[in-house]
Amino acid sequence: MKKEIYWSVVSSAIFAFFGAILYFLWLNGKTAIYTDPFEYGLWYLPLSLIVVLLIHETYYYWLHRLMHVPKVYKIVHKVHHQSLSTTPWTAFSFHPWESVLEALILPIILLIIPLNIYVLLIYLIFMTFSSVVNHLDIEIYPLWFRKSTFGKLWIDATHHHYHHKEFTTNYGLYFTFWDKLMGTESSKMEK
Repeated sequence: MKKEIYWSVVSSAIFAFFGAILYFLWLNGKTAIYTDPFEYGLWYLPLSLIVVLLIHETYYYWLHRLMHVPKVYKIVHKVHHQSLSTTPWTAFSFHPWESVLEALILPIILLIIPLNIYVLLIYLIFMTFSSVVNHLDIEIYPLWFRKSTFGKLWIDATHHHYHHKEFTTNYGLYFTFWDKLMGTESSKMEK
């Protein structure tokens, strides 16, 4: 756990560096972040959140698969997988190269896609909560939710547990659709 805390602090510093750059760009009007919720209409707020989630999911799924290529894995992703039994600290226990790769996507998105500052805040909270929950190594979502149509599309601690145990399955971040489409979902997942 001490190693996880150490790597999480390093990762946090890298994420903060990218956040500071993004903040500087925002202050200078170089991002697509906006403050008035009515600027694009209220209907756009949830749509923009869904778009950002789907873009991030797609980026992460393919990046995560790349990070499991043996030569890349040893350099970039091995630190994260040193945790066979995950803890909340595992959620951000990354090698600096992985932190950089993971930190890049949100600033790129925010340079292109208009996103309200409050939607961004909700997204950042959701992203952090999701990552921590998925690394708890205990399941907190009730069985009825996990068996629901939406629940089967949702990544939970059980889904991510199998990724840490099997290494070659369950690459998704928030949703299971890429794993299902690409045949990388663990066979141990409940059907």
